[in-house]
Parts: sequence; C-alpha cells; structure tokens
Amino acid sequence: MNVILKDRTNEHVVIFWEKTQDEEIQKLFPFSIKSLEEALKLYEESLKDGAVSYGKVIYHEGKYVGDIWCYCIDEIDEKMAMMSIVIFEKELWGKGIGTQASIEFIKEVFDKYDIDKVGAFTYSLNNRSIGLLEKVGFNSIETFIEDGISSKYLEINKI
Repeated sequence: MNVILKDRTNEHVVIFWEKTQDEEIQKLFPFSIKSLEEALKLYEESLKDGAVSYGKVIYHEGKYVGDIWCYCIDEIDEKMAMMSIVIFEKELWGKGIGTQASIEFIKEVFDKYDIDKVGAFTYSLNNRSIGLLEKVGFNSIETFIEDGISSKYLEINKI
C-alpha cells in the first residue's frame, strides 16, 4: 500500500477544512476548531519553535486523503501528547490507510519528542476509529460522556 506522510501547508489546511465540513465526518470526529481562520492560525502556531502541536498530511497513491497530528505535546510534566487522525476520503475508510499512517506517525512522534505516551479521544460509536487505535497498540482507558456524547480515551506507551 502506498501511504506517505508529508509536511502540511496552508493549502492542506484549507482542503482539510472544506472536506471535514461533511455531515457524516462531523458526527464521527470530535472537532474543536470552529472556523477556517482558526485552523490556519493553529497551523501557523504549529510551525513555531516550542510548538505544542505537530502534524502531517496523509497521501495515498499520490492523493491527499487526510491528516494526522499531535496536540498538547508536553515533554516536561505529563511526558505525553494527544493524537488525532482523519481520513476525509470516505471511500478509503476501512482500507488500512489510517493504520499504516498511524504506525509511522506514532514512531516519528516518539522519536521527535521526549514523551512516554500518546493519548487519543474518539466517539464511542466510531468503531473504525477505535479499531484502528487498538490495532496499532492503543489501550482503552476510559469511557465517559461529554456534551451528551459517549466518548472513549485510549493510550499507547512508548516501547
């Protein structure tokens, strides 16, 4: 399978924003960013020294299909980061692209940052997301209700 992680650009942020406004995608992923302007500002912040977020774009067979990123990177106190992944090309869901991208990205994050674990949140009804996270080594830690929605928290420890 031809999956490559590349550096993000402003153009990627715009495409990602547009693609993820899809109603089905919005129901499956806990997005916190409310505008394209906010997304672009956060991207610019991620490029600065000492940034607490870091991301890549996912290409499959030469086409941009999603993003994977870490946020809340804490190398001092908690020694952890949070990870999110979204494949916005729905016809590619369940094809192993997210799994391959996650394995590569998690290794990169553990090599790049002085952290011991990576956490991830997903909605409890998002079985594909939970399956992907468990397949790459995340363990379910907690299920909770937030804003009336059942969600799960999972973690993977550095080996």
